[in-house]
Amino acid sequence: MKYMQTRHKKTKRRLVFENIASVVLMIITVFFAASALTALIISIEQVTVFVMKGRWINTYTNVYGNAWGVVLWHFLMIFLIISYWSLLEVFHPLVEPGSYPINQYLNEQNEDQ
Repeated sequence: MKYMQTRHKKTKRRLVFENIASVVLMIITVFFAASALTALIISIEQVTVFVMKGRWINTYTNVYGNAWGVVLWHFLMIFLIISYWSLLEVFHPLVEPGSYPINQYLNEQNEDQ
C-alpha cells in the first residue's frame, strides 16, 4: 500500500513539474512571437508612411514623447492575445480525454492499407 502512495505522489509531482515547464516554455515562446509581431507591425507602419508621405516615422521620439509607450502597448496587446490563445490550447483541450473515438479512425486506416 505504501508503494502505491509514493507512486501516486511521484505522479502528482511529475504532473505539477510538467505544468510548470509548459507555462515557462509557453511564456518564452509567446514573448518571442509577440516581439516578432510587434516588429512586423512597426515595420508595416514605417513602410506605409514612407510610401504615403515619403519619410520615415521617428518611432523612438515623437511629438508627445510616448513612442516607447506605443511600442509597449503594441507588444502587450499582442502578448496577451497570444497568451490567452496558447493557454486555452495547452491547458484546455477542445476534446475531453476519452471522449474522442480514436479506434474508429484507427480501424479505418488499417482497412485502407
